[in-house]
Amino acid sequence: MDNLEWKPSKAPDFQEVGRLSKDTGLSPLVASLLIQRGMTSADAVADFLDPSREKLHDPFLMKDMDKAVSRIMKAIEGNERIMIYGDYDVDGTTSVAMVSSFFKGLQVQVLPYIPMRYGEGYGVSPKGVERAKVSGCSLLITLDCGTKDFDALAAAAEAGIDTIVCDHHLPAETLPVTHALLNPKQEGCPYPFKELSGAGVAFKLLTALVNTIGLTMSSVYDHLDLLALSIGADLVDITGENRILAHHGMRKLRKTMRPGIRAMLHVANIERVPNTVRDISFTLGPRINAAGRVGHALKAVELLMASDDNTAYELAYELESMNQARRDLDEDMTEEALAQMAEQPAGRCCTVVCGEGWHRGVLGIVASRLVEARYRPTIVLSEENGLLMGSARSVQGVDIHEALEDCRSYLEQFGGHPMAAGLQLRSHQLRDFTAAIEKSIAAQVNGRIPAPSISYHLEIDLDAMTPNVFEEMGRLAPFGPGNGVPVFMASGLKAVLPPRTVGHRGRHLKLIVQKANGSGARFEAIGFGMGDRLEEVRQMKEMDLVFTLVQNTFRGRTSLNMHIRAIRPSED
Repeated sequence: MDNLEWKPSKAPDFQEVGRLSKDTGLSPLVASLLIQRGMTSADAVADFLDPSREKLHDPFLMKDMDKAVSRIMKAIEGNERIMIYGDYDVDGTTSVAMVSSFFKGLQVQVLPYIPMRYGEGYGVSPKGVERAKVSGCSLLITLDCGTKDFDALAAAAEAGIDTIVCDHHLPAETLPVTHALLNPKQEGCPYPFKELSGAGVAFKLLTALVNTIGLTMSSVYDHLDLLALSIGADLVDITGENRILAHHGMRKLRKTMRPGIRAMLHVANIERVPNTVRDISFTLGPRINAAGRVGHALKAVELLMASDDNTAYELAYELESMNQARRDLDEDMTEEALAQMAEQPAGRCCTVVCGEGWHRGVLGIVASRLVEARYRPTIVLSEENGLLMGSARSVQGVDIHEALEDCRSYLEQFGGHPMAAGLQLRSHQLRDFTAAIEKSIAAQVNGRIPAPSISYHLEIDLDAMTPNVFEEMGRLAPFGPGNGVPVFMASGLKAVLPPRTVGHRGRHLKLIVQKANGSGARFEAIGFGMGDRLEEVRQMKEMDLVFTLVQNTFRGRTSLNMHIRAIRPSED
C-alpha cells in the first residue's frame, strides 16, 4: 500500500482554461499547466514561451559591477596575473572553467584554483591566498564563494591582492574586505533577479566585460553550456533569467558539444545527450562532483576546458574512475549507516549516525539515502582526531538550519539552508548535541514528523496525452525548481500484462497499463526503485498512478512512457 499522502494542485477554472486555450492555440492540458504556473493571459504565455536572450538584464545594474570591470580592465592593460578561485562543486568548477577560458582567449595570465575538500574545506582558504601571493597574482576573483570568507580576504588585502567576489550565497550582516562584491542578494543591490547560480553571477561579469572591451556577445555565449551545467546541478529556480540561460545553454550543449562533455558521456556509456536539466543532475553532475569528493576538482576544470579529444578522454577516464570510487564509498558507508540507524528507536524525530574516518566527500549523499530509508531529518558525521564533521539533510516541514541554530552552543561551526546543512563539533559534545537536536526538531513538529507526500499538477485521462500534446508540453521546458516537470495522476488503470521487475536484482517495477475498460492506448510504465512492491501490485485489479511522461525511441519507434512516482489500488 502506498503510504504517501497524495496532494493535487489546485485545478484551474474550466472557463479560464478554455479562454486561454482559444487565445493561444494551445491544448487545454497545456493551457491548464500554464495557468497553474501563473500565466493567465496570451501575452504572459507568449513571453514565457519565448525565453529570448534580449530579455536578460543589464549586468551593470548589479552593485559594484562598474568597480569590478574597471579593476579587471586595469589588470588586462597592466598584464597582471589573476587567480580564478572557485568552489569544488559543479557550480564552482563550471564557473572557473568559464571565466578561465574567457580570459585565456584574451591572452590574460590566469591561475585557476580550487581548494581541496580535505585540508582546506569550503570557501577561500589561507592556503589559496598564500598560493596567489607566491604566484605573483595581484587580483583574486572568487566564484561561487567569498561572501563570508572574512579572514582569508582580509589576508589577501594585507598581501596587496585585490579581490572581486562573484557569489550567490546569502550574505551575513557584515561584508568581507573586497575591491568589489558581486552578489545580487546583498543589501542595496538593485539587480532585478536574485536567484542566479554562482556561474550565473560570473556570466554577468563576463557580459559586462564584453560590452566594455568591445567584443561580440558570442565570445561569452560560447560558454552558455557550462552555465547550463551549473544551473542544472545547483538546483536554482528555473525562473526569470535562469530559465533564459538554461534554455539557451541546453541548446548550446546539444548543438556544439565541447570535447570534455562528449568524452564524459562516451566513457560513461551514456548514449543520449542530456536533454533536460534533470538529465544534467543525474549524468554529468555526479561525475563533475566526484572530482571534488574523492580527488581534486581541478581535474574537472581541466576536462571542461580541454580543446582536443585525446586530453578530454584521458581526463574523462580519470573522472569516471573517481565517480566509481565515490559510488563504492557511498555504498559501503550507507550500509554501515543503515545498520546504525536500525539500532535506534523508530520514534525519534531525527537520525544521527557517526563513523570513524568516514569519507567526508559522500556524507551528504549517505544522509540523503537514510532520509529515503526512514523519513526523518538525518545527520551523518565523520570522526577524525576528536572532531566531528557532518552533513545534514531534512524533510519537508522541518527547517534543519533553524534546528542547528538552536544547538549552536554545541557546534564549532555550521551553515546551510532549511533542507541541507554542514556542521562541525567536538566528539565529546556528540551525546548532548544529539539530545538537543532531537528536542529542537520535535518542538518544530509537535513531536511528529509530517507524513511524506506526493504532489501532482493534473488528473488526466490517458487519451488526452498524445505525442502532439507531449511535444507542445515541451515548450514549457527547461524544467526544474520553480518550473517543475508536469506530474499527472491517472485513475482506474489496469496492467494488461503481468507486472515484472527489471534491473539489477529486480530493483525496478515494469508495467504495461491501459484504462480498465480496455479502451485507448497502452503505456509502458516503470517505477524506479519500486521492485519490492511487485507482489502488492500484482494483487491490484485497478490502480491509480502518479507519473511523469518521457519520450522513448527504441529501434526506430518512438513512444510515450510513464515514469511512476506513486502507485495505489483504485477505490471501489
